[in-house]
Amino acid sequence: MRLYNALPMRSKVLAVGLVALFPGFGCESRSCAVVVYTSVDDVFAKPIFEAFERETGVRIEAVFDAEATKVTGLYQRLLAERSRPRADLFWSSEPSRTLSLEAAGALEPYVSPNAVDIPAEFKSLSGAWTGFAARARVIVYNRQRLPDAERPRSIFDLTLERFRNEAAISDPLFGTMATHTGALWSRLGKEAVEAYFKGLVANGVKVLSGNSVVRDRVASGELLCGLTDTDDAHVAILQGLPVGVVFPDQEALFPGVAEPLGCFVFPNTVALIRGGPHPELARRLADHLLDRKTELRLAMGESAQIPVRSGVPHPAGLALPAGLVRMKIKWPEVSRGVEESLEPLRKLVVK
Repeated sequence: MRLYNALPMRSKVLAVGLVALFPGFGCESRSCAVVVYTSVDDVFAKPIFEAFERETGVRIEAVFDAEATKVTGLYQRLLAERSRPRADLFWSSEPSRTLSLEAAGALEPYVSPNAVDIPAEFKSLSGAWTGFAARARVIVYNRQRLPDAERPRSIFDLTLERFRNEAAISDPLFGTMATHTGALWSRLGKEAVEAYFKGLVANGVKVLSGNSVVRDRVASGELLCGLTDTDDAHVAILQGLPVGVVFPDQEALFPGVAEPLGCFVFPNTVALIRGGPHPELARRLADHLLDRKTELRLAMGESAQIPVRSGVPHPAGLALPAGLVRMKIKWPEVSRGVEESLEPLRKLVVK
């Protein structure tokens, strides 16, 4: 401020003009904040942010989303702010809405040097986003009420008579259930997915507000089983709750179909917002999130996230099956599947 006051008036005007034209001009890391929109649960994201702040001196302003509207709320907000972006970076807990933002031209391509060893299947061809630290869609079941031998083995088992009124999913219009549905839509087709959800409704499957709610209702014994994510399942395991975990669809389901459907595995995604006010700080944070140390921290932490690159140890508290069969998908098709399935599911499931 003293230096500014000592400047002649013409220089002051020039300095103010430069700051107006270039929001990052004169912004030192210790005096500015990088704004992050994230759908990652704050209990998992905050330690990562705190490590970045300690290492760099750059403050993080994080905007989190609600459990019931995971990702969707932030996605709508980012679209609404496109003409004057407030966010610098989007850390999404799943990829479908990130791909929608890419299609809308809302993302600024950036290829982080820390992502060189991340497989191509977890990267945008345009450089608009990079995936890391995956989770899987799993079935949790109550081990006190359901013997291991009788546990469901497929997501389609939730339509069986023995699980009538005893199973749950989270709202398929939001969050990872919506992304899972988009993956099924792209893999199996409209008719098969609609038939599946009709079967769920007919079998009295509960539609709950979030994955953690599904986990809690199963852990309490109120329900036998439900679909959730590995991070939610792992929290129950750490708490010593009577929850078993199934990585579903490892065997062929349908006559004449040799291949199993596979378990849906999906990464977190990191993307820079086009026109964000602090692009250089956003790149620094992206590098931090895509560092191997961050993926290791997420793997060893409560969220037990699954590293997408080789050489990073897998979560110790969440036993992945040897030779896990993953659902074969293409991310742009999953994103389209999410959009196409919303209206049919709204009619089928939402009351």
